[in-house]
Amino acid sequence: MSDIIFPTLDLFLYDLRDALNLTEAEKQEKQAKFRAKLPADSKFFDPDLETKYLELLPKQKYYDFTTANDTLEGYYYPVRLNDTYGLQIDCSINNQTDPQTPDCFARLRAEIEWRLQGERATLGQTWMLSGWLPKTSSKSYEYIAKSCYHVFQTAANWSQDLQGVSTPESSTKQEKDIAKSGAQVFDKAGNWSQDLHGKGSLFGGEVFELWRYQPLNQVNCHVIIMLFSDQESMEKAAELYTDWMGLFSYRNKILWAYSQSRLIKKTLVAYYKQVEANQRLISDENASSFRDQTIAAKLDDIQKSLGNYTLDLPKLNFQNQIIEINLFNYQTRLEIINQKCQKLGADNNLEFLETFSKEVKENYLLQVTKDYDIMEMALRLLETRLNAIRSQIELEKAERDRTFQTIVTVVGAGTAVTALMDFDAKQCETVSTLIPPFKKSCDNPWINSVIVPVGLILIFGVIALCFKKILSGSRLG
Repeated sequence: MSDIIFPTLDLFLYDLRDALNLTEAEKQEKQAKFRAKLPADSKFFDPDLETKYLELLPKQKYYDFTTANDTLEGYYYPVRLNDTYGLQIDCSINNQTDPQTPDCFARLRAEIEWRLQGERATLGQTWMLSGWLPKTSSKSYEYIAKSCYHVFQTAANWSQDLQGVSTPESSTKQEKDIAKSGAQVFDKAGNWSQDLHGKGSLFGGEVFELWRYQPLNQVNCHVIIMLFSDQESMEKAAELYTDWMGLFSYRNKILWAYSQSRLIKKTLVAYYKQVEANQRLISDENASSFRDQTIAAKLDDIQKSLGNYTLDLPKLNFQNQIIEINLFNYQTRLEIINQKCQKLGADNNLEFLETFSKEVKENYLLQVTKDYDIMEMALRLLETRLNAIRSQIELEKAERDRTFQTIVTVVGAGTAVTALMDFDAKQCETVSTLIPPFKKSCDNPWINSVIVPVGLILIFGVIALCFKKILSGSRLG
């Protein structure tokens, strides 16, 4: 089943170079991580200047490579797109005459992944499979594209196991196993009908876009398959590589930003639940007369959670801004690609790429905007409820303080008047002069030294408290 000539696999991967909150040390670390994806002897040059598109191998532009037996060839092409690093790794069968089987894409993928040595893109990546069909081919473009996609996706399950092998060219056995397994392998690989998001035409050939995306898990598998009718058409398409570099960059940054927004929202919801739980606990503790220290500790936890919530909430809006600017750039670059294709005068239809813009507007931007509004409203509700709880606690504290003040007034005033009345502690004799029957009780030491003084303190304290309230009422009147 030799259906494709000069099968070529391109990986476009992207890393963040700079951001507002990055220190110089972190910036250098990101540069080193991107640099690790390139051969050690490549002449990497990244000046600290603002630029929209900068080739990072200025003297050689491309870093070419071939495998030990020259069956595979390819190159590295690193660039900088504003605050983002982009890298294209191209790998193809070094044969432009003999048709190949679709399972050769497993071999090409293994070669690229072997060269990356486990390094992964931080913002996202896009794979592009291409080649042209023999003139004698009787199979449809879609049939061949489907075969290539299934083999390519299946290769992801075993290509990483080749790390211990001296060279990925030794994967021939796996390729044969894939070819023999046929439909069984296809069932284990990507689901063509589920993953296919659009198709069109380019320079007389056909283009297919396949995509798997799980925002919360940050899973983004994007594959473009281009099949042409002859070598000339494929060479024309190769002139668009720099445009694809930009277009896929904006696309991956949009999806990365949306994934970040999902993680931020998840964190905000967790903070909300923590605050709500502590507020409910404080209300229960307050009703149960728990100690002030316990309530204070819970209030401190609430304040910390609200502080983190307040810091993270603007990040949600920030991701929304990232999506907006990259959507604009995506649409602009797509228009440039369409204009270039028109100048070349070929049969082109890339409308399927415009559906991504529509999905971003109607789903991602709308979702992040609504999430921000909802989470901002939730913050206001939390703050309002916290203020109400604080007011309730202050009122209860003030009530306790007034009760304590009343007790102090009663005891203090009573003690003072009692002491003035009889500082020799002969209160019982004084009382007996007013109440003669009480005279005999003065012989009891408990009555004389305890009961009578305490009684007098309470009586005079209450009288003093009544006078205080009368005076306060007259002042208010």
